[in-house]
Amino acid sequence: DRLAENPDRLESYDDIAVSLDRLGDSAGAIEAIGPKLAVIERLGDAAGDHLYRYHANLGTFYAHKWVRAGADGTDMADLELAREYIAKAIEINPDAHFGREYVQLAVIEWLLDPEAGSEDRQWMGRYPTFLSELLPEGEIQGYSIKAPEGLEKGLVGLIVLGNAWESVDVISALGILMQAKNHSSLAAICGLRLDELLEEGHVSLHPTAKPDDGTELRSEVFLMTVVSKSPVLSYYKRARAEAKKYRDSYSDFVSKQVEAGKHPDTDPDFFDRAPKARVPKMPNGWFGYGGYQALAAQAVSLIAVITLLVFLLVAKRVVKKRKRSLAGSDGDAAGSVQL
Repeated sequence: DRLAENPDRLESYDDIAVSLDRLGDSAGAIEAIGPKLAVIERLGDAAGDHLYRYHANLGTFYAHKWVRAGADGTDMADLELAREYIAKAIEINPDAHFGREYVQLAVIEWLLDPEAGSEDRQWMGRYPTFLSELLPEGEIQGYSIKAPEGLEKGLVGLIVLGNAWESVDVISALGILMQAKNHSSLAAICGLRLDELLEEGHVSLHPTAKPDDGTELRSEVFLMTVVSKSPVLSYYKRARAEAKKYRDSYSDFVSKQVEAGKHPDTDPDFFDRAPKARVPKMPNGWFGYGGYQALAAQAVSLIAVITLLVFLLVAKRVVKKRKRSLAGSDGDAAGSVQL
């Protein structure tokens, strides 16, 4: 109705298409957003950033369509179109969405690469990871990680703004990156989420992945390098409980608002009383989120204490020696006066 009244309301094309995609109808989303391009071309500069949004959303819809069709490695046409549109979105606006499209494109490139599952591009034995598309050659196995700027934000962006919170590939890649950068507690949290995904039947989407790929990446692998495991395990349990509570209350709130005749796209006060997420405070270790950082802090502190004790001991001996020397000099001087 809104588009019938005013076909130039560009955001409405996105609203309709994204809604269809979230309902599982990616093909319908692609069809719904299609007419938007002609309107953008007619409006020219007045369209603002909508040309970027058109390509970014269309690329995402094609990627989701490929996944929902079974992620069939024999038909990659939709994924190739996803690559084309996402690449165009990055060309138009490289910095949008926390750099999410940059990582999203890497995932698509990885899925399209039949050699991604080869031994020299795997981590932990045979697990294929798309980090091989983003890190310098050899860094995954060698732990000499200098990640491109924005990589962590891009991975988190896929989780926050998309469906990657249910992706074995994205969660495991984030966990591997965190462990390789010595953020062991963060890596362990990714591993605990990975446990849940694998138990729910989620698997890697890469066509070369075997059915049991990912099982060697369960939380035990990431927890091995955590200095204090109990705070991490306790935090994750509380955080997941709060997340479920928030999602349930938020869904209930939205349903009641819709039942009352309100709509988030037309009612500016729709979310005014929406529930807020309560995130438990994360254990922070000494210098960072636990793991190697805490161990390093302990080692540095121990070395510092030992160094200080040695310094004080040496200083004490020097002072004593100087006092004895001064006392001897005073005696010699007094004797010569008496003479």
